[in-house]
Amino acid sequence: MKIKLHLLALIVISGLTACSSNSRKFTIIGNIADMPLQTVVLEQLNANDIIVIVDSVKSKADGRFELSGIAPEPGLYRIHFQPKKFILLSIDKGNIKIDANWNKLEDYIVQGSAASQDMKSILGAIRQFSLDNITMSMVLDTLKARGNDSLLTVARNDFADKRQHFTQFVEHYADTITYEPNAIFAARILNPATEKHYLEAFAQSLNRRFPNTKMTHDFGEWYTVVKSKQMQATKPVDAGTVAPEITLPDMEGKMVSLSSFRGKFVLLDFWASWCQPCRGENPNVVAAYRKFKDKNFTVLGVSLDNQKGTWDKAIKDDSLSWTQLSDLSGWKSTAVVTYGVHSIPANFLIDPTGKIIGHDLRGSQLEEVLTEVLKKPAPTDSTKSPATKEPAKKPEAKS
Repeated sequence: MKIKLHLLALIVISGLTACSSNSRKFTIIGNIADMPLQTVVLEQLNANDIIVIVDSVKSKADGRFELSGIAPEPGLYRIHFQPKKFILLSIDKGNIKIDANWNKLEDYIVQGSAASQDMKSILGAIRQFSLDNITMSMVLDTLKARGNDSLLTVARNDFADKRQHFTQFVEHYADTITYEPNAIFAARILNPATEKHYLEAFAQSLNRRFPNTKMTHDFGEWYTVVKSKQMQATKPVDAGTVAPEITLPDMEGKMVSLSSFRGKFVLLDFWASWCQPCRGENPNVVAAYRKFKDKNFTVLGVSLDNQKGTWDKAIKDDSLSWTQLSDLSGWKSTAVVTYGVHSIPANFLIDPTGKIIGHDLRGSQLEEVLTEVLKKPAPTDSTKSPATKEPAKKPEAKS
């Protein structure tokens, strides 16, 4: 992170606040064994990415230092060492003691701040997950190099499950922790591109859980900017454009590509077993499939499920007899990003040349559109629309 240009003004404001009240003062007493002499800096990390320098001091020869500041409300702070070493703290007020060894700074001991002790716990979980990620990546690379497709599929699914479980752990922590700085820190480590629906709900819940705080306001400010950028970057694919390629596993784990259906009219249908509007729309899709499946039409389902069992059950319960694909990544699925899907049910009607000719066709509208396009000659060239007809050939002259 870089300090914003208006940092100086914020530092001045911070200083004025410090002069106005001592009831929220905090002091950090540090003892870092074997630490080289240096300037130790205390920084406040705001939820909107603005960093404010609160205090700085030269360390003593034995690694001791003392930093202080004023916290009008609980906040997220870090002690910044050189080169690029940090200790993250969740601070309210009072005296906080830090003990550590420079050569293993991550094993620091913090006293006097329950929120900071809790922060250390979540940081430990994040660090362990990162190490597991590295190990799993090495395993996947080895299996891929050996060409062991069956074990590679199992390993990939295991990797996806571990990522999903960790994401759920972080989200549960952010939703239940009573310290706002810790909650916002946890939410901020999530990927906004894949966890946008969770972050939307989290942003709304902050006003209820921690009303009228600066951190709540700053997080809302940050998320508004992120959401705006996402909307611009992931606009739904428009009709008239060539359908982007996607390749996902089917129910048996076999990789299937959209392009393998070239030559047919295809309804690319995004849904999930947990989505009640999707389940309510499925009978209409089933009816359209049964009516037009013998007229060069099929459906390709893309599920946003996370569990294979519930996905499989919904397919059977709703009699979805067409090809179904899912990487069991939910909203993280690459297909969701590729097609700019922000809500489900969603679908795209694709002609035999691979061109999108309609989207979000629901209820009777789906059958009406299919009736219209299927009675026309199917286009045989990607530059032709479904309504384009081959020019009539002149009769050959008889000899």
